[in-house]
Amino acid sequence: MPPLNDPASRQSAQDLLTRWYENHYSTTAATADGTFFERYLHRSMETPYGPHTRFTRVLEVGGNRGEHVPYVRHQFDEYLLTDLREPRPTEQVAADPRVRVAACDVSELPYPDHGFDRVIATCLLHHLADPLTALHEMRRVTAPGGTITILLPTDPGLAYRLGKALATGRTARRRGITDLYQIVTALDHRNHFPSLQAQIRHAFRTDHLAVRWRPFRVPGWHLNAFTVVHAQRATQERTMRNEPG
Repeated sequence: MPPLNDPASRQSAQDLLTRWYENHYSTTAATADGTFFERYLHRSMETPYGPHTRFTRVLEVGGNRGEHVPYVRHQFDEYLLTDLREPRPTEQVAADPRVRVAACDVSELPYPDHGFDRVIATCLLHHLADPLTALHEMRRVTAPGGTITILLPTDPGLAYRLGKALATGRTARRRGITDLYQIVTALDHRNHFPSLQAQIRHAFRTDHLAVRWRPFRVPGWHLNAFTVVHAQRATQERTMRNEPG
């Protein structure tokens, strides 16, 4: 084992995260592709919507390979799948001619005001350096009456931490990567749930907010593993009435 002051032993946070997601995430994490919990997360985000609902233009930020797209039940004409690096969608997603991909930073979206009817973010905010700016940007590009859907893990809630330890943590121990798992866990969720919850309430304070707790559906971030927030952007008239001054 090299000494701690050996440059070869030093790895940046980005190096560690890249190593985790490229080499271990899909075979270790409880939310990896195809697991029951992964399906449960995505289905929970789409519960209010069905074939009778239409959002003409949809933007997903931090969309990775488009894992959420197959769970979308409502009608749409265009689905813009974005991430910090241009997404490489799964074969199923790439086959849908309505889906386009682009690279962009959620904190500085290169899209005009009110350009989308729905904006989606799955497990994204806890990774960001400036979640509030990202929330403002998501709201800015959403049309009045449109919806922003955010899935938010309740980390460091007791239920979330226990579930992660019994699932991903146990698998990491079996695979002999406990040290990597522990440091990635510390690095990956830089923003805790109460802080993000307060920032969401502030960013959408003039809009209609619906918060759904899962799996127990009783409000409480220690009792649940995640929440799904649906923020329906107010009309211009309502926003102007509620702005201070």
